[in-house]
Amino acid sequence: MKALIRATIQHSLAWSFCAFYTLVMVAALLLTAGKFPDRITLPLVRFWGRTMLRISGVTLEFEGDCSALGRRAPRVLTFNHASTLDLFIITAILTPGGTAVVKRSILYIPFMGWSAYLAGLVLLDRSNRERAIASIEKAGARIRDESLSVFIAPEGTRTSSRAPAKFKRGAFRMAEVSGADMVPVVIDGAAEVWPRDKNFCWGGTVKIRVLQAIPHAELMERGARAVADDLRERYARDLGVELPVVETRELEPVAA
Repeated sequence: MKALIRATIQHSLAWSFCAFYTLVMVAALLLTAGKFPDRITLPLVRFWGRTMLRISGVTLEFEGDCSALGRRAPRVLTFNHASTLDLFIITAILTPGGTAVVKRSILYIPFMGWSAYLAGLVLLDRSNRERAIASIEKAGARIRDESLSVFIAPEGTRTSSRAPAKFKRGAFRMAEVSGADMVPVVIDGAAEVWPRDKNFCWGGTVKIRVLQAIPHAELMERGARAVADDLRERYARDLGVELPVVETRELEPVAA
Protein backbone atom coordinates (compact mmCIF):
# COMPACT_ATOMS: atom_id res chain seq x y z
CA MET A 1 0.00 0.00 0.00
CA LYS A 2 2.83 2.41 0.87
CA ALA A 3 4.48 1.76 -2.50
CA LEU A 4 1.18 2.32 -4.34
CA ILE A 5 0.60 5.63 -2.56
CA ARG A 6 4.15 6.80 -3.30
CA ALA A 7 3.87 5.81 -6.96
CA THR A 8 0.51 7.56 -7.33
CA ILE A 9 1.80 10.80 -5.79
CA GLN A 10 5.00 10.80 -7.85
CA HIS A 11 3.25 10.10 -11.13
CA SER A 12 0.56 12.70 -10.48
CA LEU A 13 3.09 15.41 -9.61
CA ALA A 14 5.50 14.46 -12.40
CA TRP A 15 2.94 14.41 -15.21
CA SER A 16 1.23 17.56 -13.99
CA PHE A 17 4.55 19.39 -13.84
CA CYS A 18 5.63 18.08 -17.26
CA ALA A 19 2.32 19.07 -18.85
CA PHE A 20 2.66 22.65 -17.62
CA TYR A 21 6.40 23.11 -17.91
CA THR A 22 6.65 21.62 -21.39
CA LEU A 23 4.34 24.32 -22.71
CA VAL A 24 6.63 26.94 -21.15
CA MET A 25 9.74 25.29 -22.61
CA VAL A 26 8.26 24.84 -26.06
CA ALA A 27 7.10 28.45 -26.18
CA ALA A 28 10.47 29.78 -25.03
CA LEU A 29 12.46 27.62 -27.46
CA LEU A 30 10.20 28.46 -30.39
CA LEU A 31 10.30 32.20 -29.66
CA THR A 32 14.10 32.21 -29.41
CA ALA A 33 14.56 29.69 -32.26
CA GLY A 34 17.13 27.90 -30.09
CA LYS A 35 19.66 30.70 -30.64
CA PHE A 36 20.64 31.06 -26.99
CA PRO A 37 21.46 27.50 -25.84
CA ASP A 38 23.51 28.41 -22.75
CA ARG A 39 21.40 31.37 -21.66
CA ILE A 40 17.92 29.93 -22.25
CA THR A 41 17.86 26.26 -23.28
CA LEU A 42 20.37 25.03 -20.67
CA PRO A 43 18.65 26.67 -17.64
CA LEU A 44 15.26 25.39 -18.84
CA VAL A 45 16.50 21.82 -19.21
CA ARG A 46 18.38 21.90 -15.90
CA PHE A 47 15.30 23.20 -14.07
CA TRP A 48 13.22 20.36 -15.51
CA GLY A 49 15.74 17.75 -14.35
CA ARG A 50 16.17 19.24 -10.89
CA THR A 51 12.43 19.52 -10.36
CA MET A 52 11.91 15.91 -11.41
CA LEU A 53 14.57 14.90 -8.88
CA ARG A 54 12.72 16.81 -6.16
CA ILE A 55 9.47 15.10 -7.09
CA SER A 56 11.32 11.78 -6.92
CA GLY A 57 12.69 12.67 -3.48
CA VAL A 58 16.31 12.46 -4.65
CA THR A 59 19.27 14.61 -3.57
CA LEU A 60 22.54 14.71 -5.51
CA GLU A 61 25.85 14.65 -3.64
CA PHE A 62 29.02 15.52 -5.56
CA GLU A 63 32.22 13.78 -4.46
CA GLY A 64 35.78 14.67 -5.36
CA ASP A 65 36.69 17.13 -8.11
CA CYS A 66 33.60 17.66 -10.24
CA SER A 67 34.73 21.00 -11.66
CA ALA A 68 34.61 19.51 -15.17
CA LEU A 69 30.83 19.71 -14.95
CA GLY A 70 30.98 23.49 -14.58
CA ARG A 71 32.87 24.47 -17.71
CA ARG A 72 32.34 24.30 -21.44
CA ALA A 73 34.61 22.10 -23.55
CA PRO A 74 34.32 19.70 -26.51
CA ARG A 75 34.14 16.21 -24.97
CA VAL A 76 32.18 13.00 -24.60
CA LEU A 77 30.92 12.39 -21.07
CA THR A 78 30.03 8.78 -20.35
CA PHE A 79 27.81 7.61 -17.50
CA ASN A 80 26.73 4.23 -16.12
CA HIS A 81 23.05 3.61 -16.81
CA ALA A 82 21.07 1.54 -14.29
CA SER A 83 17.93 3.58 -13.56
CA THR A 84 15.18 5.71 -15.10
CA LEU A 85 16.44 8.33 -12.67
CA ASP A 86 19.52 8.84 -14.87
CA LEU A 87 17.53 10.96 -17.32
CA PHE A 88 16.66 13.42 -14.55
CA ILE A 89 20.22 13.38 -13.18
CA ILE A 90 21.93 14.06 -16.51
CA THR A 91 19.58 16.91 -17.42
CA ALA A 92 20.03 18.37 -13.92
CA ILE A 93 23.83 18.46 -14.21
CA LEU A 94 24.19 19.42 -17.88
CA THR A 95 27.35 21.41 -18.44
CA PRO A 96 27.51 24.66 -20.42
CA GLY A 97 27.26 23.60 -24.04
CA GLY A 98 25.91 20.29 -22.84
CA THR A 99 23.43 17.89 -24.42
CA ALA A 100 22.65 14.20 -24.11
CA VAL A 101 22.03 11.12 -26.24
CA VAL A 102 18.52 9.74 -25.71
CA LYS A 103 16.47 7.05 -27.40
CA ARG A 104 14.48 8.35 -30.36
CA SER A 105 11.41 6.69 -28.84
CA ILE A 106 11.31 9.54 -26.29
CA LEU A 107 9.60 11.55 -29.04
CA TYR A 108 6.49 9.45 -28.47
CA ILE A 109 6.30 10.35 -24.77
CA PRO A 110 3.83 13.23 -24.31
CA PHE A 111 5.38 16.54 -23.25
CA MET A 112 8.93 15.22 -22.76
CA GLY A 113 9.31 14.28 -26.42
CA TRP A 114 8.52 17.79 -27.67
CA SER A 115 11.00 19.36 -25.28
CA ALA A 116 13.74 16.84 -26.11
CA TYR A 117 13.44 17.62 -29.82
CA LEU A 118 13.42 21.41 -29.44
CA ALA A 119 16.22 21.34 -26.85
CA GLY A 120 18.52 19.72 -29.41
CA LEU A 121 19.13 16.42 -27.62
CA VAL A 122 20.83 13.76 -29.75
CA LEU A 123 18.15 11.27 -30.79
CA LEU A 124 19.40 7.71 -31.34
CA ASP A 125 17.30 5.17 -33.24
CA ARG A 126 18.61 1.83 -31.95
CA SER A 127 16.13 -0.10 -34.13
CA ASN A 128 17.92 1.02 -37.30
CA ARG A 129 21.69 0.49 -37.53
CA GLU A 130 22.28 2.98 -40.35
CA ARG A 131 20.35 5.73 -38.60
CA ALA A 132 22.08 5.00 -35.31
CA ILE A 133 25.51 5.26 -36.91
CA ALA A 134 24.49 8.47 -38.69
CA SER A 135 23.31 9.96 -35.37
CA ILE A 136 26.65 9.11 -33.72
CA GLU A 137 28.61 10.63 -36.62
CA LYS A 138 26.47 13.78 -36.60
CA ALA A 139 26.87 14.16 -32.83
CA GLY A 140 30.65 13.83 -33.21
CA ALA A 141 30.65 16.61 -35.79
CA ARG A 142 28.55 18.82 -33.50
CA ILE A 143 30.98 18.28 -30.62
CA ARG A 144 33.85 19.39 -32.85
CA ASP A 145 32.10 22.31 -34.56
CA GLU A 146 30.02 23.67 -31.66
CA SER A 147 32.31 22.80 -28.72
CA LEU A 148 29.60 20.60 -27.20
CA SER A 149 29.73 18.26 -24.23
CA VAL A 150 27.62 15.19 -25.01
CA PHE A 151 26.48 12.78 -22.28
CA ILE A 152 26.05 9.17 -23.40
CA ALA A 153 25.63 5.78 -21.70
CA PRO A 154 28.14 3.40 -23.33
CA GLU A 155 26.06 0.42 -22.19
CA GLY A 156 23.34 1.54 -24.57
CA THR A 157 20.46 0.71 -22.24
CA ARG A 158 19.70 0.31 -18.55
CA THR A 159 21.31 -2.56 -16.69
CA SER A 160 19.60 -4.66 -14.05
CA SER A 161 22.42 -4.41 -11.48
CA ARG A 162 25.19 -2.10 -10.24
CA ALA A 163 27.71 -3.90 -12.43
CA PRO A 164 28.01 -2.13 -15.80
CA ALA A 165 27.09 -4.18 -18.86
CA LYS A 166 29.48 -4.56 -21.78
CA PHE A 167 30.15 -1.20 -23.41
CA LYS A 168 29.14 -0.66 -27.01
CA ARG A 169 31.30 1.39 -29.35
CA GLY A 170 28.99 4.35 -30.03
CA ALA A 171 30.43 6.67 -27.37
CA PHE A 172 33.98 5.86 -28.44
CA ARG A 173 33.20 6.37 -32.11
CA MET A 174 31.70 9.74 -31.21
CA ALA A 175 34.95 10.70 -29.50
CA GLU A 176 37.01 9.48 -32.45
CA VAL A 177 35.01 11.59 -34.92
CA SER A 178 34.98 14.71 -32.75
CA GLY A 179 38.63 14.62 -31.69
CA ALA A 180 37.45 15.19 -28.11
CA ASP A 181 38.55 13.65 -24.83
CA MET A 182 36.25 11.32 -22.90
CA VAL A 183 35.21 12.16 -19.34
CA PRO A 184 33.71 9.31 -17.25
CA VAL A 185 30.93 10.34 -14.86
CA VAL A 186 29.87 7.86 -12.16
CA ILE A 187 26.26 7.78 -10.96
CA ASP A 188 26.32 5.89 -7.66
CA GLY A 189 23.05 4.95 -5.97
CA ALA A 190 20.42 5.56 -8.66
CA ALA A 191 19.77 1.84 -9.12
CA GLU A 192 19.13 1.46 -5.40
CA VAL A 193 16.62 4.31 -5.02
CA TRP A 194 14.87 3.57 -8.33
CA PRO A 195 15.43 -0.05 -9.45
CA ARG A 196 14.75 -1.00 -13.05
CA ASP A 197 11.79 -3.21 -12.08
CA LYS A 198 9.95 -0.43 -10.19
CA ASN A 199 7.69 2.26 -11.65
CA PHE A 200 8.42 4.72 -8.85
CA CYS A 201 11.38 6.06 -6.86
CA TRP A 202 12.01 5.31 -3.17
CA GLY A 203 13.95 8.56 -2.76
CA GLY A 204 17.37 9.06 -1.22
CA THR A 205 20.85 10.33 -2.05
CA VAL A 206 22.69 9.67 -5.30
CA LYS A 207 26.43 10.39 -5.51
CA ILE A 208 28.13 11.88 -8.55
CA ARG A 209 31.85 11.43 -9.23
CA VAL A 210 34.03 12.43 -12.19
CA LEU A 211 36.91 10.09 -13.05
CA GLN A 212 40.14 10.94 -14.83
CA ALA A 213 39.62 11.87 -18.47
CA ILE A 214 40.71 9.68 -21.37
CA PRO A 215 42.68 11.76 -23.89
CA HIS A 216 41.66 11.48 -27.53
CA ALA A 217 45.24 10.48 -28.39
CA GLU A 218 45.02 7.46 -26.09
CA LEU A 219 41.74 6.38 -27.69
CA MET A 220 43.24 6.56 -31.17
CA GLU A 221 46.43 4.78 -30.11
CA ARG A 222 44.88 1.89 -28.20
CA GLY A 223 41.62 1.50 -30.11
CA ALA A 224 37.98 1.73 -29.05
CA ARG A 225 37.57 -1.86 -27.85
CA ALA A 226 40.59 -1.82 -25.52
CA VAL A 227 39.66 1.58 -24.09
CA ALA A 228 36.02 0.49 -23.68
CA ASP A 229 36.98 -2.65 -21.74
CA ASP A 230 39.35 -0.71 -19.47
CA LEU A 231 36.78 1.99 -18.84
CA ARG A 232 34.16 -0.57 -17.88
CA GLU A 233 36.58 -2.03 -15.35
CA ARG A 234 37.23 1.47 -13.95
CA TYR A 235 33.50 1.94 -13.43
CA ALA A 236 33.22 -1.45 -11.71
CA ARG A 237 36.12 -0.67 -9.35
CA ASP A 238 34.72 2.74 -8.49
CA LEU A 239 31.28 1.24 -7.78
CA GLY A 240 32.81 -1.60 -5.75
CA VAL A 241 31.41 -4.41 -7.89
CA GLU A 242 32.89 -7.33 -9.79
CA LEU A 243 32.33 -7.96 -13.47
CA PRO A 244 31.15 -11.38 -14.67
CA VAL A 245 34.09 -13.68 -15.35
CA VAL A 246 32.53 -15.34 -18.39
CA GLU A 247 30.56 -13.37 -20.94
CA THR A 248 28.99 -14.26 -24.26
CA ARG A 249 30.79 -12.63 -27.13
CA GLU A 250 28.53 -11.12 -29.76
CA LEU A 251 28.92 -9.01 -32.83
CA GLU A 252 27.85 -5.51 -31.90
CA PRO A 253 26.76 -2.45 -33.87
CA VAL A 254 28.84 0.70 -33.77
CA ALA A 255 26.05 2.72 -32.14
CA ALA A 256 25.37 2.68 -28.42
